[in-house]
Amino acid sequence: MNKNGTIVLLDNDTAASDVICNGLKALGHRNEILCFDDSEAVAQYLADNQLNVFLLMQSTTSPGVQVPDTRNMIFMHESFNTDNVPYSFLVLTKQRLLTGRLHTFVHCYYKPAALSHVIETLTGVVDFWKDHVFPPRVEQHN
Repeated sequence: MNKNGTIVLLDNDTAASDVICNGLKALGHRNEILCFDDSEAVAQYLADNQLNVFLLMQSTTSPGVQVPDTRNMIFMHESFNTDNVPYSFLVLTKQRLLTGRLHTFVHCYYKPAALSHVIETLTGVVDFWKDHVFPPRVEQHN
């Protein structure tokens, strides 16, 4: 997982996309943040840059993005217990064998809500995955 990779936002509501994008940029992470309101443009970006993506955040009202080699989320933290992030995926690709990376990026969906609340929720998602070690390190007690 490239934690310094690009954070990609897809929201087909251009005004919402702009507000959320600016809110994410204000977080101060060193990640590049790219915002789209077109699913086909995101699909093309992912096809060309998949291994360099950290998070793909998508509104549930946006047309779906075909992401190859995905599987259902395998880890959920209780801090995500909100209606605004109904589910996430850890994305695995065939390229992971070549790069040695276990996961390439996280794809999460959010429901439209008050924009300030969505920004707050997505901030929590970014912060969680920035700090997260996956797979979890297991401490052995002797």
